[in-house]
Amino acid sequence: MRTRRTVLALSAGALCLAGCGAPGGSNSGLTIEAADATAAPGETARIELQASSIGVLTWQLADVPQSWQVTHENFEPQPTAVRESYPPELVWDPVADSVTGSLVVAVPDEASPGEYTLAVEAGTDTSDERVVSEATVTVEA
Repeated sequence: MRTRRTVLALSAGALCLAGCGAPGGSNSGLTIEAADATAAPGETARIELQASSIGVLTWQLADVPQSWQVTHENFEPQPTAVRESYPPELVWDPVADSVTGSLVVAVPDEASPGEYTLAVEAGTDTSDERVVSEATVTVEA
């Protein structure tokens, strides 16, 4: 009898654990992909983004000079809020299953030719989990 109860208890516990995923854990499905872009001085470079299981999105000016303007456009679905900071944080509440949109980088007339990195960061906003995708903005002469 004691063996049967132990087996039943272990089986019930295993079934519970099999269906219990930790929110924000490594199986949350959080992803972000940023495509590279090219522009000449005085033009704009459009970085296309795709994200999954996203609650918040922002970008980091890694190699891009702070004087360059970066704006966000055409997000589907639209963020439910934009946190005013620099750079701003786009927020989806509740977490969006799938998001697409663009970051538009205005390349100044005096920009030097070369490659500049823009890091795009996404999270769920309910956990510390974050993912980063780097896009390269190539400025052609």
